[in-house]
Amino acid sequence: MSSFASELSPHQKDKESSVLWAAVLDTILLVFLMSVGLLSGSMTALSEIIRVLLLLVIEYVSYVVLRRVHRSRFNEFEFGTGKIERITNLLVAFGLLLSSLYIFSKVISMDESAPISPTALMLTLVVANFNLIINFYFSMAFIRSNQTESSVIISSQIAARIAKTVASCIVVGVLMLALWLPDPRSARIVDLWGSIFLLCYMVFIAYGLIKESLPEILDRTISEPDHYQILRILAENFDHYDGFSGYKTRRSGKDLFILLTLSFSPTNSLEQIEARLQPIRQSFEAELPGSSLIIVPEVTKAC
Repeated sequence: MSSFASELSPHQKDKESSVLWAAVLDTILLVFLMSVGLLSGSMTALSEIIRVLLLLVIEYVSYVVLRRVHRSRFNEFEFGTGKIERITNLLVAFGLLLSSLYIFSKVISMDESAPISPTALMLTLVVANFNLIINFYFSMAFIRSNQTESSVIISSQIAARIAKTVASCIVVGVLMLALWLPDPRSARIVDLWGSIFLLCYMVFIAYGLIKESLPEILDRTISEPDHYQILRILAENFDHYDGFSGYKTRRSGKDLFILLTLSFSPTNSLEQIEARLQPIRQSFEAELPGSSLIIVPEVTKAC
């Protein structure tokens, strides 16, 4: 355990610490929010409770996945951890959709004359303000931790946390307005419209995450421009190999994997083959930065 921790980079430790503390503080906040929000009778407060609860589960899942990624415990996946990271993103999206459906069912069944407790609503507003501060702080913390070593999981957390910050601003505004209005019916109408806005916003964020992540978890090859780029590099380095037997490609998340099979004359020694491969590797590094290239040399077949 300690040997794994000592091998982590400062940026990786910073990412793990940020995700963990965000989840812990959200857990504490959820306890207080449930204590006062459910008593207030506010649909906006209920919407916030459901959203925080579902996304909190996913925060802990993200933390566990992030720890395993940093400690290279996904070696059984041939094409890296990109698919695992994208699945985590989809969990975030589905959590948002589920919470939106539940909130919508409550909104359409809610009577406008249902009372709202001013005392509980005031306490809910205090907790909502703390929630806004926490969301804003960790939005900045995640952005800082992801600047040097980018992570798909942290990028997902940034998008979700920014969405939470915006939603928290709406929640605080709606609760303040509902508390300020003297007419209980008007306060309930404002509360219901605040809930509708929140669920629409959650659906919008979920759509963006699904659109980004779903194609990446499906088995697929790379796009046509990338294919053209690979063939162009091979054409430019034609003099460095004697035959070409094809290539295979795969994208996993943000990672690009390329497997090349090149032929060489049997008169070439291993040292000569390696020297001829160097310009090809350098071209791929320059043209397709961040790609993982494997070249399989083979002996040219006699005609």
